[in-house]
Amino acid sequence: MREIVDPAIDQLCRAFDRGGYNPSPIVDLGVLVASAGGKVSMREREVLLDVFQTLLDTTLTPELVDHLVTASLDVIEAAGAEPRARLVAAILADCDAVEPGIRVALAIAFASEGLSTAERAVIYRIAGAAGLAPSRVEALIEEVRAHVDGDPVSVRMALSPKSPPSTR
Repeated sequence: MREIVDPAIDQLCRAFDRGGYNPSPIVDLGVLVASAGGKVSMREREVLLDVFQTLLDTTLTPELVDHLVTASLDVIEAAGAEPRARLVAAILADCDAVEPGIRVALAIAFASEGLSTAERAVIYRIAGAAGLAPSRVEALIEEVRAHVDGDPVSVRMALSPKSPPSTR
C-alpha cells in the first residue's frame, strides 16, 4: 500500500506548495472519508492519527496531527461536509492533484474498515466536483484495492512506519 500512497502524498504536498496551499486539505480529505458514515469513531480517529502521522512526515508531532484532525472535524461540523468536500475538490483541481488526492482518500477508507458504501459516495462526490470521470474513479478504486493486503488492520499496518512497504 505504501508504494502507491507515499508517492500520492508527495505529489499532493508538492502540488499544494506550488499552489500556495498548506497540506491541511489532505487531513480534510481523510476526515471527510472517515466521517462518511456519520460520527468518526475512536477507531477511525486512531486510524487517521496513525496514517497522517506516518504519511505527513514524522516531523509532525502526534499532538499537532491530533490538533489538525480535531480542527478539521470542527470545521466540517460547523460548515457541513458537502461544502467542505466541494472546497477540497476545488483545491485538488486547482493544484492538478485530483488523482493523488483520491488515492489517499481510498487508502484511508481501506485502512479503517474497508471501503464502505458511504465512503465510496463521499469519494465519488469529491472526485466528481473536481472533474474526475466516474470510470477513472473506478479504475483508482481497483488500483488501490490491488494493493490491499488482507483486512483493514493489515492495510493500516502496511501504512505504519513500523512496517516496510509491501512488495506487491
